[in-house]
Parts: sequence; structure tokens; C-alpha cells
Amino acid sequence: MLYYLLLIPAVLSTAWIYFLSPALSYWWLLPILIGCFAAANLVYVLLMFICTWFAGPNKMYTHISPFYHALTMALDGWILALCRVKIHVEGLEKVPTDTEYLFVSNHRSNFDPMVQWWVLRRWRLAFVSKPSNMRKFVIGPFVRRCCFLPIDRENARNALITINAAADLIRAHECSFAIYPEGTRSKSGELLPWHAGSLKIAQKANVPIVVATIEGTERIAHNVPWRRTHVYLRIREIIPAETVKATKTNDLTEGIRSKMLAELGK
Repeated sequence: MLYYLLLIPAVLSTAWIYFLSPALSYWWLLPILIGCFAAANLVYVLLMFICTWFAGPNKMYTHISPFYHALTMALDGWILALCRVKIHVEGLEKVPTDTEYLFVSNHRSNFDPMVQWWVLRRWRLAFVSKPSNMRKFVIGPFVRRCCFLPIDRENARNALITINAAADLIRAHECSFAIYPEGTRSKSGELLPWHAGSLKIAQKANVPIVVATIEGTERIAHNVPWRRTHVYLRIREIIPAETVKATKTNDLTEGIRSKMLAELGK
């Protein structure tokens, strides 16, 4: 809230200069505009640093913090705007609005979760991610407070704990979950082999699977700051909970991956 209050003078100053001063005789307002903008961002950054002290570095939270969620979502949108990302979405109307779900997608870039989290912001969505992402300064504690969960694919016991925790959160109607079955980014753009256990979250929670593909995020880092990047997020298919529950995990995994391969043309 303080961030937006500080932005008000900046917006008003801009409107004054643009609409009431064709000759820019009020040029002296420009430093005020810049100062308010800088102050708003400074307060926001300081607030984020302070808030990291109140988020446990290794704790699995069972409730999404509205405060941390709002701060993190604002940061997400700000970064995407700063990087000049234009998102094109297809099939968003297919995403269930009356139940939680497991969101499954290919993985091409570190920008993938940022784009998908922003597009699906009207839903309460958390991600399952590798442990190193949860240890990142500032971001790690914040996403933990948003119920993001670490999964150690090299440790079957710990991975099962994470899968069960995600299923419990879904059953409690706290949030839906997103996961990348490849387990890591594909630097070549080709779809990597999938970890079959990833889809057990949906089977244990008895929820549908939202299958999506994303393209273009791998170019964002190369285009910043000179060129706009067009990213395409397509919701391909919704697999009903009944089908998910009745299908063997390996068959479910192979079936979804085969369709995704065909749709990506790789």
C-alpha cells in the first residue's frame, strides 16, 4: 500500500506536465517525479529485505500468506514489464474454476514460472521446484510463504514427502500446484525425459491435470533491454480427475508427454 501511495505524486506530476503544460514550463516537476518513483522502489526493496527475516528458510507452510503473495506477485509483474515481455495466452477458459488442479508444462527458461504464475494469478497456484530455488536470497523465503515446495528428485523419501505435502494442500483447498516433469530446463528446447512420480500429486489429491506448453521464454534474456519478447502460453488439455485416478502413473506420464511432443513439433 505504501508503495502505491508513494507513486501517486509521481502519476499526478506526470499528468500535470502532459496535460496542463504544453510548453513544459513546469519542468521543475521532473525531479519530483523521479524522486517519488525512486523512493517508491526503495521502500519496496527495503520492505522485501525486512520481510525475509520472518520467513523460515526450511519450513513448509500450510497456508499462503496474502501479504507475501501480494509482494511477490507485484515483483513478478514488475520484472516481466521491465523485461518487455508480451504474453499471448490460448485456452485460458479451459482452466477449472470450481476445483484445484495440477498444472503441467514443458520447461525452457527460468522465466517460465514467472510467466505462468502471472497469467494464472486469479487462481491460487504454487510451484514444486528444486531445493536450490528455495534457498535463493529474498525470493526463496517469499515463495515458501506462498506454499512453494522443494522436491529433491535424488532422494526418493524426501520427494515422497513433498508429493504428499502438495496433495494435502490441494485437498485442503489451499492452492493448486504446478510442476515441470522434466525436472530441469531444456537448454536445447527439446522436451526432456519426464519423472513419472511428478503426476502422483494429482492422483493422490484426485484432481484434474491442466496440460500446457510454453514457448519464447528462452529468448527473454537475449532480448533485454532492446527488444520485446513474445511468449506463447497455450493450455492444451484438461485431463479429468476420474481419468487421472484410473490411469497408471507411467501410462499417464507417457500419454501426456507424447501429446506434448506432437504439439511442440519436436
